[in-house]
Amino acid sequence: MLAWMIYVIVVTIALSVAALVAEHAARRRQSPGRWVWAAALLASLLLPTIMASVSVQVPDLMKPATPSIPVVLRNATSVPLPAAIIDLGSDDAPLLPGHTHALWPRLWAASSAVLLAALCLSAVMLHRRKRRWKQAKLGGKPVLVTPDVGPAVVGLLRPKIVVPIWLMQAPVAQQQWVMAHEQSHLDAHDPQLLTLALCLLVVMPWNVPLWWQLLRLRRAIEVDCDARVLRGGGNIKAYCETLIDVGQNQSAYLGAVTAMSESKSFLEQRISIMLLKPTKWTRALATALVCLSIGMVAFAAQVSPPNAASPAIAHVGPLAGYAGNYKLNDLSVVKVTPDGTQLSVQLSGQSPVAFIPIGNATFAAKVVNAQISFVAEAQGQATALVLHQNGRDITASRVSDVVANQISAALAARVSAQQPFPGSDKALHRLLSEQDDATGMSPALAQARHEQKPQREIYLAKLGPMTSYEFAGVTNQGWDKYIVRHEHGTEEVLFMIDSTGTIVSASRHP
Repeated sequence: MLAWMIYVIVVTIALSVAALVAEHAARRRQSPGRWVWAAALLASLLLPTIMASVSVQVPDLMKPATPSIPVVLRNATSVPLPAAIIDLGSDDAPLLPGHTHALWPRLWAASSAVLLAALCLSAVMLHRRKRRWKQAKLGGKPVLVTPDVGPAVVGLLRPKIVVPIWLMQAPVAQQQWVMAHEQSHLDAHDPQLLTLALCLLVVMPWNVPLWWQLLRLRRAIEVDCDARVLRGGGNIKAYCETLIDVGQNQSAYLGAVTAMSESKSFLEQRISIMLLKPTKWTRALATALVCLSIGMVAFAAQVSPPNAASPAIAHVGPLAGYAGNYKLNDLSVVKVTPDGTQLSVQLSGQSPVAFIPIGNATFAAKVVNAQISFVAEAQGQATALVLHQNGRDITASRVSDVVANQISAALAARVSAQQPFPGSDKALHRLLSEQDDATGMSPALAQARHEQKPQREIYLAKLGPMTSYEFAGVTNQGWDKYIVRHEHGTEEVLFMIDSTGTIVSASRHP
């Protein structure tokens, strides 16, 4: 999941650059710029999702009678993310899909819920404030008069113009410019556009570039409004002076609404844009900017999602032959279930993960940096599953439903009891020691510790010597969990021991 989130952020950054270039092109041609950012927001949500999960049927034009060829869009990309970026999204556990795999969806849902609640609370508070504002008319149009808020447009279904009380005593010409500006917002449905953008942000609140896109959208809305007002006729100097006067009377905070008052630096930008005159190179420069923007969009579409395969999809045969249970260890079973054209793979104690076919008997996870392949008989029935993750290949033999149920029952009993493995304390000290001796560890774990030793030494140097530790329970996957305190920090150590007392899996992180 984390790898996919990093991929989404990379794509969003590319689309943000494309939108910035396109906006400059629009300004050169004196065209609206707010739709560029609205499109960027929408594309930042849809493009990664479509590229990571959608396949299309491509007809064979040379042989019309043959069935259409399925093309998985993720496998048609050509710009893989650097390994260093993908590794940031990998799990800390050296052998198995992470015990923290379910954490990221929960954090995602929680952040969306918090943002949605904040927006709802802001709307309720604004509604309560509106009931205290006085109704009046300015320039023949109904307005709400406030002590220190506005000029702005508030509301979604029935937006209204809000003006500060000082504007009621301002010169008539200044009042006319302010009303023309706010009425232009109403006519262009800018409040609804901004509300829609906020709703899109709720979908991915952790995507930081989306917040910058929202800021650019708000500013583009104001610049477009300035252009519409000036196209209606009038003195640009008088309008700019009105903007400066309004800016000097800073409005109280209103939240995400279309307000005439903005920061001084942005006000200077708005005036510079209004005074921008076309030159003989304007058309050529705008065309070049459009081409550059299209190139950035194409680049964003070609960024490969995590686990995207470079070759075209290969024939994988009937998926039913892969269905079944595969034993990883005494407490872990991998359950494989066909789901349309993909496989649903569930490790004991974790949520199911979708795996799509990328080759003959080989599948890649959509949201986890992992692949699986199958060892099958001539008849197509799989006898073993091989998990490929973090440079490791782990083989799980196929077992019957009876054996799988026994393993699941043993895991459930262990999780319910919340008691450490026999010899757990000794195993913890074995993991915390930096001896090269691999006694008491599986060969795969010993090899992983040996390869990770340089990084682990840096990691431990920051933490300092151990001062204490305590047993913190059993995870849903049956791992013992310890909280280990050091002089300069605390870490979480997890491990699993098989029936022979051998440590088969381990993970440690701050």
